[in-house]
Amino acid sequence: MQIKPSLRSNVFTNSHPLGCQQYVLGLIKEAKTLPNFTGPKKVLIIGGSSGYGLSTRVTLGVNAGAETINVSFESRPKGDRTGSAGWWNNIYFQQAMQSSGKIHKDFVGDAFAQSMKDQVKDYIRKTFGKIDLIVYSLAAGARQHPTTGELVRSTLKTIGEPVTGKTIDIGEMQIKDLTVTPASEQEIKDTVYVMGGSDWLDWVQQLTDANLLNMGAKAISYTYIGSKNNSKIYRDGTIGKAKDDLEAAGVQINQLLKQRIKGEGLISVSKAVVTKASVFIPKIAFYVSTMFEVMKKHGVHESTLQHKHRLFKDMVYGNKRLLDEKGRIRIDHYEMQANIQAEIDAMSKKLENDGIFQLNGTKQFIDEFYQIHGFRFANVNYEADVDMDKLSLLEPK
Repeated sequence: MQIKPSLRSNVFTNSHPLGCQQYVLGLIKEAKTLPNFTGPKKVLIIGGSSGYGLSTRVTLGVNAGAETINVSFESRPKGDRTGSAGWWNNIYFQQAMQSSGKIHKDFVGDAFAQSMKDQVKDYIRKTFGKIDLIVYSLAAGARQHPTTGELVRSTLKTIGEPVTGKTIDIGEMQIKDLTVTPASEQEIKDTVYVMGGSDWLDWVQQLTDANLLNMGAKAISYTYIGSKNNSKIYRDGTIGKAKDDLEAAGVQINQLLKQRIKGEGLISVSKAVVTKASVFIPKIAFYVSTMFEVMKKHGVHESTLQHKHRLFKDMVYGNKRLLDEKGRIRIDHYEMQANIQAEIDAMSKKLENDGIFQLNGTKQFIDEFYQIHGFRFANVNYEADVDMDKLSLLEPK
């Protein structure tokens, strides 16, 4: 079958397997240009199939020589459905790393479920013995309540007042206004339940109680703060409440690991990147596009892979850790420099029309949005038929 990009309301409904292969190979190739470092040797990544989780897996596997376990919820190919990008990312990461002789295991399923936690614990016990690092990089839209069976959903909403801002309609290549409405109290609670820190805490608690963590083991999760101009939509909204809860869980995890195994729990504040959700948050597409432009101009732009490489090499396992008053690692310090923020703000306001499409930063944003789904790679022939029957036989292992 021939696979062309399929977008519906800014959502990709398909992926290109061979493009996903190029995406993963590109990350690994990039990692090999960066210096190696001494880090963890056995790692569990919850949410390691895309975005920051995948870049974490790549840099730890390539640059630190770690063996990895990944837990991610993905859709397999079936009929005319191509499967999710993360499904193919898992497969092609394993294929590319096979020659290393290291173990890279994938569990495809619900990371929230106790049955999944039990499977992972059993695998660690039998194969790894113990692990050195837990990375929690989960981005989920829903979580099943273990008692009621209810599927609790997160929402991207404001608190108090609605907010309207502009976004880029990727399919139509137009600028559109987008309004985010206020959340109810229940929607706030549900978002915190799905995207907060309780599941991360549960994973760490269970692994600690099962004696599956080495002495000095670490647990880390990623948060985001970003520009004050976007705070009403993001940090002061439902997602921000979930991030507050995640960070509070990090404090508990730090105390737990410190007392039990002389380890530590860490929160790292990441820079903004292109994600599947970028176009659903007013102003964010403009912000990221202009951020790319400004940071490249000042020579401080980092790719997703470079960002995570520096985090682990310099700040988690190195001696260049930058902390804020809340003890969070501020790997976002390049983005948050006052002069960078001022230029991003001025440029975003100036280009609140079709002028945004003239920026190289916007072109990069749109290209990356396609590439995280396996499209727009120069060395993939998108006119050629893809043998999905053959590729569907491949499975994450």
